[in-house]
Amino acid sequence: MSVTEIRVEGHLSQIDDGWSFAWLDQARGTARLSRDGRSQIVLVEGSGTDWTVTLGGRRIAVTVRTWRERVLAEAEVAAVAPGGPLEITATLPGLIVGVEVTLGSEVRQGDPLLSVEAMKMQNEVRAPRDGRVTTIAVQAGETVARGALLLRLD
Repeated sequence: MSVTEIRVEGHLSQIDDGWSFAWLDQARGTARLSRDGRSQIVLVEGSGTDWTVTLGGRRIAVTVRTWRERVLAEAEVAAVAPGGPLEITATLPGLIVGVEVTLGSEVRQGDPLLSVEAMKMQNEVRAPRDGRVTTIAVQAGETVARGALLLRLD
């Protein structure tokens, strides 16, 4: 896994700030953090992107994301901005596998809108908020570039 973003208690941290991480016993969640000849044993709990590191009796929330996870999280935050028309764009280049809505469809937050195959994985694009489909800019079988307009909600 190639990590591109680390957040410690919600604050973006530098990935290469001189610290190294090594599991001592992954099953038990013990690891060693080392820097400049110093090391500290830590307890690590969690999975996926969300972890908790216990260091010197202090529990620290840590989020670790790959490039893909970071792009998807940024798109989710941008998509739920309130008010006005909302353009939904491709977060990755890919192939449109299917379009689940028609022009004029009323959708609720979380409803499936379309499916895109990207990086050999099929990704379902869901409605980030309630709205009405006013533009469908793609069709099944079409290839799209990152940032391409997929559809618009009002």
